[in-house]
Amino acid sequence: MNMEVERFILTRGLPKTGQVVSYGDYDDGYYQAGWWLGRTFANNKSRFIAKTIGGDDVVIDRATGLTWVADGLSKGANWNNAMDFANAIAFADWLDFAGFTDWRLPNIIELTSLIKFDTCAPAIDTNFFSNIALNYYGSSTTRSSPTTDSWVIDFAFGLVSPRTKGGSNKVLCVRGGL
Repeated sequence: MNMEVERFILTRGLPKTGQVVSYGDYDDGYYQAGWWLGRTFANNKSRFIAKTIGGDDVVIDRATGLTWVADGLSKGANWNNAMDFANAIAFADWLDFAGFTDWRLPNIIELTSLIKFDTCAPAIDTNFFSNIALNYYGSSTTRSSPTTDSWVIDFAFGLVSPRTKGGSNKVLCVRGGL
């Protein structure tokens, strides 16, 4: 990893939700709690860093230290094709993208960190993530019961729910954070 990329990967804590309007005293819009304690949202606009590495677009998340595939139509997201849980895990493990081979399927907490709660359709920051389908994206997290389900996110509305591992979901691979 080059020094410029390393400089941007600084874990700072939980990300803000994106809500900047306060609908009542002491709600999320009032506090805007999250990444970089003590800073307001207006002074904290550079959470994501867009990069092109080896011709592939990635997003570096300065709040979590993770690097994400940026384009849902790219190889790193299986060209927006859905697949079942086992194939998604294998795909991420096989992936060679942006010069890295340590990609993986994100866990549900990592995937949830991308939800932009002040918008929907899609509920993700489209300034950095492109061609994200209004559909379910799979995680590597298995539901405790039944274990035939895994947790997914619907990026149309930012909903987290369980789905059968045999069903097809989109993938958005990630690296780092281990």
